[in-house]
Amino acid sequence: SNTSTTSLDDIDLAALKDPAGIFDLIEVIGNGTYGQVWKGRHTKTGQLAAIKCMDVTEEEEEEIKLEINVLKKFSHHRNIATYYGAFIKKSAGRNENDQLW
Repeated sequence: SNTSTTSLDDIDLAALKDPAGIFDLIEVIGNGTYGQVWKGRHTKTGQLAAIKCMDVTEEEEEEIKLEINVLKKFSHHRNIATYYGAFIKKSAGRNENDQLW
């Protein structure tokens, strides 16, 4: 076991909720190395949010978990985006990756 990750939450990406019916994507507001950032809207409250959408690959799974942990632990800081949650949009096809929102 890796001792440097013992303080991190163990995140099961496959157990995350589907974002359908919770958030709607409005328009792309940025592109990055790992995916796109969308302007999104919470369907019930209408509150706007930035939603990072990225493919989940086995090679990047640990980095994704690390990023979620950093956001969860430090989103109270004024220089870090507020973390509201993570969702998994399951892929429709066998050869496609699930998408983390």
